[in-house]
Amino acid sequence: MVDAMMTDVRGGRHVCGAFYGHPGVFAWPTHKAIEVARSEGFAAHMEPGVSAEDCLYADLGIDPGNYGCQHYEASQVMFYRCKLDTSAYVALWQVGVAGDQSLTRFSTGAAYRQVLVEVLARDYGLDHEVILYQAVTLPMSRHRAQRLPLRSLPAATIDAHATLIIPPAKALEPHPQVRARVSALEESSTSRGGES
Repeated sequence: MVDAMMTDVRGGRHVCGAFYGHPGVFAWPTHKAIEVARSEGFAAHMEPGVSAEDCLYADLGIDPGNYGCQHYEASQVMFYRCKLDTSAYVALWQVGVAGDQSLTRFSTGAAYRQVLVEVLARDYGLDHEVILYQAVTLPMSRHRAQRLPLRSLPAATIDAHATLIIPPAKALEPHPQVRARVSALEESSTSRGGES
């Protein structure tokens, strides 16, 4: 893809690459094409697009402002010691290729997803309800929002574009000391006539 775009750029054409979803999210060729074009002295930039993240907030009715939302590529959670905040939503992207180290597969199987489940079970119960989500890609289709217990993930039908949404497992934990400090600042500001 990078070579195809750069061939036309080098040939003096104005090139616009159109990609599914947001061109900068899980899209290596877009970043690489811009890097190569700029290194060769060509002007290049990225315009934002509607991403699957934007769609999932609308389709699932999730407001990340309520609880927070962490985003990881599914294999990241498997290969690295990520600290998941179980009081927030967690979105695991590309769950259909979870565990692929070759970066050449279009899917991995149930055994790979079982490893992912075991990693997630450190923070979530196996009966915790998760959502397999897939944004709409064609005008006449509907999004996918399949709810299932975490333990059932290995047996689920999943393709490379599926995202695993893990709803919060616990309530947000209050921080009374910080709240007291902020309240004191507000009281002090009010008593001085609104100065900060």
